[in-house]
Amino acid sequence: MASIKPIFALVDCNNFFVSCERVFRPDVWHKPVAVLSNNDGCIVARSNEVKALGVPMGVPYFKVRDLLTANDVTLFSGNFTLYGDFSQRVVQILQTACPAIEVYSVDESFLEISHLPISDYTTWGRELRAKIYQYTGLPVSIGIGPSKTLAKAAADFAKKNHDTQGAFSVVGDDQKRIDLLKWLPVKDVWGIGWRTAPKLQARGIETAYDVTQVSLQWAQEQLSIRGVRTIRELKGESCYALDNTHEPQQSIACTRSFSHAIRDYYELEGAVATFAARAAAKLRQQGEVASGVMTFMRTSKHSEVQRGGSQLMQLAQPTADTGPIIAAALQALQQTYDPEFGYKKAGVVLVGLRTAQQLALQSNPHQLERRDSLMATVDAINQRFGVRLVRHASEHLDARAWHSKRELRSQAYTTNWRELRTVSAG
Repeated sequence: MASIKPIFALVDCNNFFVSCERVFRPDVWHKPVAVLSNNDGCIVARSNEVKALGVPMGVPYFKVRDLLTANDVTLFSGNFTLYGDFSQRVVQILQTACPAIEVYSVDESFLEISHLPISDYTTWGRELRAKIYQYTGLPVSIGIGPSKTLAKAAADFAKKNHDTQGAFSVVGDDQKRIDLLKWLPVKDVWGIGWRTAPKLQARGIETAYDVTQVSLQWAQEQLSIRGVRTIRELKGESCYALDNTHEPQQSIACTRSFSHAIRDYYELEGAVATFAARAAAKLRQQGEVASGVMTFMRTSKHSEVQRGGSQLMQLAQPTADTGPIIAAALQALQQTYDPEFGYKKAGVVLVGLRTAQQLALQSNPHQLERRDSLMATVDAINQRFGVRLVRHASEHLDARAWHSKRELRSQAYTTNWRELRTVSAG
C-alpha cells in the first residue's frame, strides 16, 4: 500500500508583536506602529506602514527617532509576556485543528494535514484563519504545499497579496507552484540565506524558479546538501518531515540588562535573587530540578574598562526549591562582585537539569513532599494574581530601580488581573 504523501500548512502571524499590541489598542489599527527591544534600544517589529517608511529591522531607535516622530509612529516597549501568551493561544487553536504540529517560532507553526478530511485546502486555510482572528484578534497568513519550503513560500505570497484572503495553496496545481516560484525572489527562499543569495544573483539566478533550473550536481558543489534539498523541496518533494520532538533544555536562564550601571552590592543582590526566583518558578513549571546555579555579571560593552565574571555553585541536592537556588545564586554573587565597577547586566542560569520524577526515584519522597507542596502553593498564588505576590525577603520589592528601560510598555492585559482592560459604558 502506497504511503500518503505529506501536505504541510504554515501558519504565520502577521507582524506578530505589532498585531498583539493592536488587539487592545484599536486606535492604532491601520496606523504606523513599531516595537522596541529591551531598554528601548532598537526596532524589533514594524507595521507595514513603518516598513513603507524604509525603517529597517534592528536599527537603533536614536537613528530613526526623528523620522518616526515626523510620521506620528506609535511606539511600544517590548511586552514579551503578552506576546508569549498570545503565541500559546494561537498554538492551542492550531492543536484543535490538527494534532500534528511543529511550533517553529513564536509566530510560526507548521502543520502536517495530509490525514485530515480536506476537500479544498484554500477554503480550509481561510476558515482556520478566520477562527484564529475570532478567538485572538490576530491576523495570520496560511500557506499550503507538498513541502515545508513551498508552504512557507505560499504563506509569504498570501501575506503580500490581498486577493488570497490570507490563505494560498499550491497542492495539486503545478502551474500555481511554478507561478509562485517565479514570483518569489531568491533572497526570500527559506533555506537559501542572506549570504548565499548574492552569489546566486551574481550568476543571474533571481527567483526561486531560477534555482530549480540548475543541476543538482552544480547545486551540491555550490550550495551544499542543504541547497540540494531546498531545490527538491521547491520542486514539490518533501525532504523535511514535521519536527514535533522537543529536546530537553540543558539550562534555564533569567537575565536582564539594567537601565543604568549598578555598583551597590545590595541592589545587585536584590536583582540576582529575583532572577533566581523567576528561574526556579520556570524550572518547576517544566517539572524539572537543577543541580547547579551560575550567576554572572558584566559591565557595559561601551565602558572604557570592561569587567565581567561568573561563578557556578553546585547544589547539595538537585532541587527546584526557590530557597536553596537563591542562596546558591547569592553565594556566587559574593565571589564575583567587585565594588570598583558598575554592572549593566546580570543573570542567573540553572544547569544540570533533569526531571523531578528522576529525583523522586533517588530520594525519600516524604522528605520532598512538604517543600514541593509549599512551592506549588506559592506558584499558584503568583500565577493567579499575575504578580510575584509571595516572594523571598532577598528579592526586590520594587524592581523599577534596576529593571530594563521600558517606558512605553503596554499593560499585561491577558496575564495580570491588575492590568485587565477596562471598558466604560456610554
